[in-house]
Amino acid sequence: MTTITLRALLAAILAMLLAGSALAEAGLGYKAFSKSGAYDDVRADLEDAIVNRGYVIDFVGQFNQMLERTSQVAESVTALGAKSPYKKAEYLQFCAAKLAHEAVSANPGNIANCPYVLFVYELANNPGKIHVGYRLPPSGPSRATKAINAKIEKLLNDIAMEALN
Repeated sequence: MTTITLRALLAAILAMLLAGSALAEAGLGYKAFSKSGAYDDVRADLEDAIVNRGYVIDFVGQFNQMLERTSQVAESVTALGAKSPYKKAEYLQFCAAKLAHEAVSANPGNIANCPYVLFVYELANNPGKIHVGYRLPPSGPSRATKAINAKIEKLLNDIAMEALN
């Protein structure tokens, strides 16, 4: 096998693996990415990536704190006996007015797209690896809804990537 053929084959295999990973995540209703770093730095970068685009974060959910606070009532602990698998975990929600108007003009049921949610977390058993991701917009049958969802997903992906760079 020539070097060029081998490189092309390796590139094709890598592309299939990456596509398979994206498809698997899409089936979960979210996409997530990670990097090594300090949670507070990545969290601040995520907030900046939203606010610097002119959006207002209307709520920050303290997800890990909620799990720890409610663990006893929910009678829930992790496999290791902890109240939460996270060291820190939050979600930030906002809505982009222009995209929201476009979405509900395509279909009033697209109200389900707002608010947009991005999350950031660090696992207790893997400190220093920070995960950032977002909830995918609910799909719809019309071309107009698919088109606006693609715009929303691009925005969320751009924000997540900026926070990780």
